[in-house]
Amino acid sequence: MWPKRTLVVAIFAATIMLSLTPFIASAGERVLSNNKGDTSAVWYITGEQTLVMNGFDLTPLGLRFPATIDKVSIAVDTPVSGAVVDVVVYQDANGGSPIDATLAGQTQVTIAATGVYTVTFPTPVSITQPVLWVGFYLPVGFKFQADKSGTSVLTYWAWTSGGRFDLSKLSTATVLGPSNGSAPVSFDMKGIARITAEISNSAGAGTPVPTLNPAVTPIPGLTITQVPVTSTQPMNVLKVYPPACDTLFWDTEDVGITFSGSIAVRCTAIWPGYAPTAPLGYARRQMYYDITFYNSKGEPLSEPLPAPVTHCILANPADINSAVIGLATGSPRRFTVLPTIRINDLICAEIGQSGGISYFVPG
Repeated sequence: MWPKRTLVVAIFAATIMLSLTPFIASAGERVLSNNKGDTSAVWYITGEQTLVMNGFDLTPLGLRFPATIDKVSIAVDTPVSGAVVDVVVYQDANGGSPIDATLAGQTQVTIAATGVYTVTFPTPVSITQPVLWVGFYLPVGFKFQADKSGTSVLTYWAWTSGGRFDLSKLSTATVLGPSNGSAPVSFDMKGIARITAEISNSAGAGTPVPTLNPAVTPIPGLTITQVPVTSTQPMNVLKVYPPACDTLFWDTEDVGITFSGSIAVRCTAIWPGYAPTAPLGYARRQMYYDITFYNSKGEPLSEPLPAPVTHCILANPADINSAVIGLATGSPRRFTVLPTIRINDLICAEIGQSGGISYFVPG
């Protein structure tokens, strides 16, 4: 897994498609909310102090950077008397998992009453990146409200067994994942935490939030295009698969360092006629490869990995300017188009589980 990507996605990648609802709070200010339903369920913190946060994609809002967050809120069911709650705001350049998001602002409060609790930051938090995470690091016994709009990856959880983790670096959490039942949290909350934020900027000032090519709208609610990268990446860590998969590369440091060699990955070339149907708005090109991750016992891993492994494809020169990578999973298999970067003659994406890989062009 390379350092922070310069990926721009209109709605978080395949794994985190946001449904962001902006409300006008006052002139130049909006309330960010992912909640859709009026009915609520009570979620509670047990075992360990836990960070609960919601992610927001700012690209559809027409904001200009820098923007500022001055207030965030949480719907409280049962507070913990006298406990200190850390309130955090992260920003993220590439969407997807917030593991590489950077801490933009932080404060501490004590919450003593039920109902919607609003935190006003002593100094408004400056935002310069298109994806935002707003969270509360809650004590054991704390209960809060979530809507019951259904399974979602809009709410993330993070904790470390036996103590606190470093809030300035989310990768230090033992567990970090969404509330949709997938690993490593593995709890399907069937709802979205009632955590909101107020964001504003000076009209006409600053730099527009990056947007994608408006002509590419392959799937309702999901728009992904390739993003060229001009910075150098450590290409020497890539290793090509055996001859049958000779246009596919994988990142050896992801396996050797991130996983300490505890997993292995294999590739098999599959007759393209067996490939699932291309996603709406895309045309599949060339090959169809099947990759499988194995644990240290040689057993295939069917669940998502706790961290992805970068894969790159040597695309046809005629496709290189618009090609994006897709991963086919599930039963029956279906393709999901992934956020894709291009480095010279390679297109690259983060692969988080076993499945079928191909690449696509809009069309």
